[in-house]
Amino acid sequence: MTAGRPVYRVRSALVLLAGVMLFCLVGIPYARACDCMPLSFEEAVEQADMIAEITIVGESGRDSDEWGITYVAAVERVWKGEESREIRFTTAEAIPSCGLGRLPEGKTLLVWASGADGSYSSTWCAIPAETEDDVRAQLTRELGEPADLSDQPMPSVDEPVRGADIGVLLVVAAAGLILLVGVAALVGAVILVRRSARSR
Repeated sequence: MTAGRPVYRVRSALVLLAGVMLFCLVGIPYARACDCMPLSFEEAVEQADMIAEITIVGESGRDSDEWGITYVAAVERVWKGEESREIRFTTAEAIPSCGLGRLPEGKTLLVWASGADGSYSSTWCAIPAETEDDVRAQLTRELGEPADLSDQPMPSVDEPVRGADIGVLLVVAAAGLILLVGVAALVGAVILVRRSARSR
């Protein structure tokens, strides 16, 4: 009876430890998923400052408030807005925050963006809820032929900021430390269980 209590306490501690480790490694779940008011095609066109096809050239850095990642982007075609070959394009990395996610170098996408003077941002909420299968043809029919800037030189990223990479390394290091502490606690718990079993 007395030997059973320490074993029960050790098992409870192990379950609690496993829960804490899982919580630390996975992180706090998002309180909500991306929740947008659906826009019609006409509403999305009206609200956007720029509708363009862009190609990601590289990362320029993170916002000071960590809201998103800013990219250097080459503008290929413009249906609405500024006709500039190079823009800074920002979106949240977290899709549950309605961001477009991390955008790899070389990715080409159609953006419905807000902003001005070469600096734009966008979220899933700016994209119309329903479009035709060929949305580019739909845009051309509604707004006219796009300005084609693809024959202009590609912009370059002078000094890409590596803050995001450092952040990833810190997360990995923290996870490794948590695992190390967890393993040490697990070994200690196993030793206690064996000692309790022997004392019976």
